[in-house]
Amino acid sequence: MKLGSMQPPKKYKFLQEQVFEGIWPFNKLKSPVNVFLLLLLYFFWGLGLYFIYEIPMSYFIAGSCGALGLFLWTIGIFHYADSLRNVEVERITKVNQKFLVGFLENLFHPSSLVISVVVFTFVVTYFFTSQAFGIENFLFFIQKEMNWNSVPPLLLLYVLLLTFDLCYRLGLSFYVIIVQIRRNFRLAQYLKTPILKTQFSSTDIRNLEKTDYIHYLAIVSGFTLIPLGLMDPVLFVMLCTYLVVTIGLTTVNILHLRLLYERSIPDGLLSLIRSTKFAQVGTISPGNFPHITPTLFVFDGRNFFIATSIKSQKVKNLHRLKDIAIFIDSRKDGDITKDVGVLITGRSRIYGHDLHTGILNYLIFGLHLFRIYLLFKKKYLKYISEYWKIHRRLPQAWQLLPILSRTFIEIVPEQFFLWKASRTELIKL
Repeated sequence: MKLGSMQPPKKYKFLQEQVFEGIWPFNKLKSPVNVFLLLLLYFFWGLGLYFIYEIPMSYFIAGSCGALGLFLWTIGIFHYADSLRNVEVERITKVNQKFLVGFLENLFHPSSLVISVVVFTFVVTYFFTSQAFGIENFLFFIQKEMNWNSVPPLLLLYVLLLTFDLCYRLGLSFYVIIVQIRRNFRLAQYLKTPILKTQFSSTDIRNLEKTDYIHYLAIVSGFTLIPLGLMDPVLFVMLCTYLVVTIGLTTVNILHLRLLYERSIPDGLLSLIRSTKFAQVGTISPGNFPHITPTLFVFDGRNFFIATSIKSQKVKNLHRLKDIAIFIDSRKDGDITKDVGVLITGRSRIYGHDLHTGILNYLIFGLHLFRIYLLFKKKYLKYISEYWKIHRRLPQAWQLLPILSRTFIEIVPEQFFLWKASRTELIKL
């Protein structure tokens, strides 16, 4: 992971991790084994209650789904935490250091427990007081179905413990989203200031986005709680509302980061990319020989795309080794000292190198590829118009036939080398 600026001065931990480190046998195991042990604990506890009290199978299945949700969420949030705190030292700037440390301090602050406690208090209060308002809750249903005067203590303890664990995770995820939103707005303010903007690279923002995707998947694992929510109509509505709100906020948050990624690219560099029509693409042939060809390209604000023949040497090279480079420059014939160029190195992705892989990619990424086609059409409208007048006379490799003869190659930037007035600069994106 390369968040790019510093090694955090301390090991940041969520409360769940601290609990695991202080309780045997969890402290003897590493993640995700200790998390799996928690899942087994809940499962066998629930299985024992199922046989002891002969409760209906539907309640056992619902409890098992709740335990599975705890397992998936915990794996996700632990992985999310690791991706943030295990950074590598690359370059240290005071602004970047202050930003990263501030984000980590807020993210792992003990106040994250407040939301969880509030949610748990509300749910428990609902369990024990809702009947007074004519609302039949989960505990009432099982008590009525089993003809019990009261819920057995061991079963009640299981329900309360499982409820607290669920509320802790739901509250923590909501708190994380709030911290992420604050982080994004703070980063947006930095990028509006030219001096501060130079302290952040697009690589940092892209990696923040990757970590947010991990948290997004942890939230999505909450759908495994649906069977548990179905046991109580009120809790089911609350769960569905929570999932809709958190998934919606996380999606907006990630989209905001994608916008900030483009803003972090230096204005002059972005202008050069937008205005230039042609580029040179370099790949590595068998035997480690360089292979360079001219090409048309588009940039969607994050990645570069080129279109080429499925049978081209570029495709063969990239199918073997995904490293790629693309060079873009604005040539001044009258004064070569004013030339500006940028070399982008990164990793590639081929959207189909034969008929079968082409069909599969178009089925999965059809909308994405159609969007790229529209970018090409917008940038090279005159070229495409002329193409349709003569396309029947062109070799098949040059014809714009998706899957059959042409494919898209996506280039994910890792480093930018900028040439300006005979001066070379390295820009980490």
